[in-house]
Amino acid sequence: MSSQSETGHYKNVVNLKALKTFANGLGTEYTPQKETLQLPFLEALVTEMTNLHQDVKDQANTLSIAIDERQLVFQDVKPLATKIINTMSSTNVDFKLIEDAKAINAKIQGVRVNKKKQTENPDQPMNNISVSRQSYDSLYENFRSLINLLEQDDKYSPLEEEVSIVGLTAKATRLLQANEKNATESNTLENLRILRNKRFYQDEDCLLNVARDFKKYIRGKFGVNSPQFAQISGLEFKEIKPE
Repeated sequence: MSSQSETGHYKNVVNLKALKTFANGLGTEYTPQKETLQLPFLEALVTEMTNLHQDVKDQANTLSIAIDERQLVFQDVKPLATKIINTMSSTNVDFKLIEDAKAINAKIQGVRVNKKKQTENPDQPMNNISVSRQSYDSLYENFRSLINLLEQDDKYSPLEEEVSIVGLTAKATRLLQANEKNATESNTLENLRILRNKRFYQDEDCLLNVARDFKKYIRGKFGVNSPQFAQISGLEFKEIKPE
C-alpha cells in the first residue's frame, strides 16, 4: 500500500510529465529563454525524476524481501535457545555453565522483535527500521554468546546436529548474514531517498523549482486568464518532507 508521502512524490513526477507534454503541444509558441525550461532539459528532467522515484520503490521492495528472509531465519532462535538449555541439562556439563547459559537464554527470550512489515512505505522513517535492526542484532549477539559458552566445555557434545556446536555455529552465521544484508539494503534505501529528495526539492534545478518557473513563464507569456495558463494552473507541486 502506498503512503501519502509516496503518492505525493509520484504526483509530482506525473504533473511534471504533464508540463512537458503541454510544452510540446505549444510548438513554436513555447520559447523560454531559461535553459531549465527548454524542452531538452525538461525531457531529461522527466526521465531523471521518473528513474529516481522508481529506484526508491525498487529498493524498498528489495529491503522488504530481506526483512522477510531475516524473519524466517530468526523465527526459531528463541525455541532453539531453550532447546539448548534442555540439552545441556541432560549432559555432564558443569552446573555453573548451565546457570550462565540460562542467564543468556533469559536475555534471548526477553528480546522483542517487531514482526510487522517494515517497508510497506518506501518513505518510512529510518529510525523505525533501526529499532527493529537493534532487536535482531541483540538476538544474534546473545545467541553467539550462548554458543561461545558451550564451546568452553568439552562435555557438551550432543549427537543431534541442530544443537551441536557445528550446527549452532552454522545457524549463527546465517543470522549474521541476514542482519548484514538488512543493514546493507537499508543503507542503500536511505541513500537513494537522500538523492531523490535532493533532486526533487533542494537543488537549484530541482523538479520543484523547474515546475514553479514553468508555471510563471506560461502565466507571464499568455496571461493569468489565458486558456493556456488555465490548462496547467491546477497542476500542484508540493515539497514532501521526510517524516
